[in-house]
Amino acid sequence: MGKEKNIHIEHPESWELLVAIGDRQVDYILYSPSVAGSLVIGEVPRGDDTLQALEDAVYDTPELLGEYKRVRVVVHSSHFVLFPSESGDEDCLELLRHAFPADDGDGAVCALPGHDVKVAWLMPRGMQAFLGRTFSYPEVCHHLVPLCAHFAGVKNAHDVSRMFLNLDAGRMDLAVYRGGELQVANSYPYGTPEDATYYAMAAWRSQGLDQLTDEMQLMGDREACAAMMPRLREFVKYVMPAEYPAAAMRLGRNAMQAPLELILMALCE
Repeated sequence: MGKEKNIHIEHPESWELLVAIGDRQVDYILYSPSVAGSLVIGEVPRGDDTLQALEDAVYDTPELLGEYKRVRVVVHSSHFVLFPSESGDEDCLELLRHAFPADDGDGAVCALPGHDVKVAWLMPRGMQAFLGRTFSYPEVCHHLVPLCAHFAGVKNAHDVSRMFLNLDAGRMDLAVYRGGELQVANSYPYGTPEDATYYAMAAWRSQGLDQLTDEMQLMGDREACAAMMPRLREFVKYVMPAEYPAAAMRLGRNAMQAPLELILMALCE
């Protein structure tokens, strides 16, 4: 998949590092904003989903430990709640704890760019401190942030509502927009395309979307999208691939091989 090893960067202070932390692996990209085509892609497997396994994966990867110009970290979490932007962070975290009482992880709050919405979410206990002591002033966000920031910028030329789906290995992220405004965003683990179709159509019906006029756009893993589209077209007339951002190609020819959320984050300056 074009992942690179033993990367040597002479002037890391002019490069940016973006990291995505999942349960099974750590993905990252490196690029210099001033050098077109500089994109480097890497991935590191985790032994398990424990914090110790994450620490081992990061500390065993020199490319992740440079003194870079900017470090941004995307953390995957299924424990999150969306709130209006005027809600106080402490109130959000308190309500989040009530929503997931069995999770004693670190709480965090971040805005969804382009929306009057913020997301409160939980990451494994101790991860926040680990990220802070490992990276230089990292900007940490939930995995829905770069996706929703991108979807907010997709212009709606017609009076239709849209559902966007991002398909990854065993996970589907979903966002619904009506009149350009975010109505709902969620993230589901799934085992089969049939499972993902069920979740998507349940959200479609709950939002009152029209099967004959509204749109469903898919992006992410190509094989997963190809498996899903025929099933979704049994229920929705307009199901299509979402347009990949052309600006990503300036980062490097291999941009489409990188995790989508990291590429979208790189484009959100």
